Amino acid sequence: MSSAVLILQHTALSRPATILEALAGLGLAAEVLALYDGAPLPAPERLNELAALISLGGAMNTDDKAFSFLHGERALLAEAVRRDLPVLGICLGAQQLARALGGSVYQRQIPEVGWLPLRVLASGGLFAGIPSPFEALEWHAQSFSPPPGATVLAARDGDDGAQAFRVGRRAWGLQFHPEVDEAMLDAWLKHDNKGLRRRDPALLRAMHQQRDAIVNGSRALCHRLIANFAGSF
Repeated sequence: MSSAVLILQHTALSRPATILEALAGLGLAAEVLALYDGAPLPAPERLNELAALISLGGAMNTDDKAFSFLHGERALLAEAVRRDLPVLGICLGAQQLARALGGSVYQRQIPEVGWLPLRVLASGGLFAGIPSPFEALEWHAQSFSPPPGATVLAARDGDDGAQAFRVGRRAWGLQFHPEVDEAMLDAWLKHDNKGLRRRDPALLRAMHQQRDAIVNGSRALCHRLIANFAGSF
């Protein structure tokens, strides 16, 4: 096994950002596959050469026919779990992981967006050293139902969707975004693909005002989560 972590990137605006910082700080190499730019998915045999697999977020939905790589990615994620490779899915990546293993993804009535408090339901493991509640950035219009046999690790009060799950020994899905840095959050707020300018301009203004707190809090959260994830390699 190598020390390389393979990262699947779905869109130009959803970068690995502080994940790369955290991996570098741990002395771990990373390879980023720009699936949106035509990079091919690796053959299943390549999984044997990796330390871990990370699937990032993206603006598309898991059933979006315009992105042919999504179906193949789900097969790759399922094979990685079967081989007991450490896997981490973030937002769309978590939804892909859930679907790959028999869970489901559903459209929310209102997108879940903001710097919101979440509760840890199962401490230790990926969430070791993370307080409950903790704040995390939400930016999604769909949510997942975890796959059969999964353990729900985090949730948000007043919401029916899970925020994190573990399935098997070493596969995790996170609905929130711990990986954002300054440039990434600024681009998301400017692009506004969740329609805040029209739907909730007060929330958009609040997020601009919270920008530094969101970035600093997310960076600390990401470094802790990635350190815990790396402990499973």
